Amino acid sequence: MDFYTQYKEDNLKLESRFPLYRCPAVNADLVGILTRLSIADNIKKSILAIDSAMRLGRNVDDDNKAHTLLATDLLSAQFYHYNAEDFDQAVFSNLTECVKRYNLLMSAFHTSQDESLIPEIEAAFVLPFISMDDPAVQQMIRHSELYTK
Repeated sequence: MDFYTQYKEDNLKLESRFPLYRCPAVNADLVGILTRLSIADNIKKSILAIDSAMRLGRNVDDDNKAHTLLATDLLSAQFYHYNAEDFDQAVFSNLTECVKRYNLLMSAFHTSQDESLIPEIEAAFVLPFISMDDPAVQQMIRHSELYTK
């Protein structure tokens, strides 16, 4: 079973355990990039989980906060769970640094609305494994919803 199918099955299990949880749509561009990368499936799933959590976190408001915050928490927990499978300290450390960097960049973006930050925000979790100049990464960046906020 490929990493994406496993990820979807894991989320169906979460949906059955937590009635308020609905797995958010993943970034299709990211799935395409991860499919091409030669990294462990647990790392691909962890990147999908944290990317989905962070994207969903951009949309928290008073009307959706109960289920959105639950979803971001569960997806963040999945990130750590997936990293624990076939644990690789170096990769884990690198990805947790990416999470910190992402949060710093998003904070700066919210303050400044500086669109030059968007490429690194969008590619934050794949940059340890692929160049920003890769055409698929560039496509993912062009599709960013941050350009319309």
